[in-house]
Amino acid sequence: MRNPNGYGCVYKATGKRRKPYIARITIGWDDNGKQLFKNIGSFATSPEAQKALAEYNANPYDIDAGKITFAELYDQWSKEKFSKISNSMVLSYKNAFRACSDLHNMQFALIRKHHIQMAINDSDKTYSGRERMKMLISQMSHFAMENDIIVKDYSAYVDLGERPDRTLTRLPFEEDQIKKLYQSLHIYRYTDTILMMIFSGVRPSELLLTETANVHLEENYFVCGIKNSSSKNRKVPISRFVRPFFEKYYNEAIASGSKWLITNTEGQQMKYSNFNRDKFHKIMEQLEMEHRPHDGRHTFASLMDKVNANKLCTQLIMGHSPRVLIDSVYVHKTVEELQAEIDKIETLFNLDEMLSLIDNRYWNNEYEFLTFAPPPEIAHAKAS
Repeated sequence: MRNPNGYGCVYKATGKRRKPYIARITIGWDDNGKQLFKNIGSFATSPEAQKALAEYNANPYDIDAGKITFAELYDQWSKEKFSKISNSMVLSYKNAFRACSDLHNMQFALIRKHHIQMAINDSDKTYSGRERMKMLISQMSHFAMENDIIVKDYSAYVDLGERPDRTLTRLPFEEDQIKKLYQSLHIYRYTDTILMMIFSGVRPSELLLTETANVHLEENYFVCGIKNSSSKNRKVPISRFVRPFFEKYYNEAIASGSKWLITNTEGQQMKYSNFNRDKFHKIMEQLEMEHRPHDGRHTFASLMDKVNANKLCTQLIMGHSPRVLIDSVYVHKTVEELQAEIDKIETLFNLDEMLSLIDNRYWNNEYEFLTFAPPPEIAHAKAS
């Protein structure tokens, strides 16, 4: 059946080609009445070319803009997107882009569901990695639609496969392990930060982001929080088990002019990745413990449950949203009330005994291990 005038056509180019079928549209006529054409693209089969031609006529778009490749569109999209998101998200999208290497040189307007599906299936990414690839392509597709490059987001139809069961094991610190942490304060620098999390319930990143301006030693609380409205800018009482550590970090930060309560060995802000990789896990390895950074937070929740602390107070201290609407709307707790609940933990431990384990070498910053790995002579002396 003949196409209508001005509709365009599909023809097979001569020679040996991987994509010999060319779809083109009529863009006008010259002075002699001869048709002027512009190619939409080249295709492996005639039906593919016919489909592209039909899609163009149903929703015409700028042919020149339609020739932009996946990689070129990514460059345009990222310039606008990356200024609005965190560095960790930027790195995540960059990793997803590298995983989409099979699509980089393809015209974005010609990418279909099966192209995306093959790229994702052929990647060696985990489920979350494949999910990030799909998210990247979806966001790029919406950017392309806003700029009249495409009319449909084909990533929406991609199948990522079955999501694996996600089981995170949270293991609270036992009493003997907590005691061992106190005994190791002078041996491993930053061991005190683990105890600070255990007895306050804060997330590791929340403690690392705490500024000295938000530490109120006279009133015995500090302000921290990330994530949501219930978590941000919340007041957390300082337990007597860890008040000495808060005082030490605060005084050292003020003396050095640092705005951060916790700093690295160079006096700069301690990044979570640095704390997690170079501090926490290596301390756990040296002390022969198997824990994750968030286990301190889970330990706090377990301790508060053991002493039958007020549930709402525990939620407020930890930055959880109250689970009962009436609690979130009508019930308010003062810092003093929160302090009273957190002090109940003292019934589980001997406060004086725990604090007596703090060696004077800790106060004098005479750590055996400032950073890892330790010098061979120290490691040998410790082993002997």
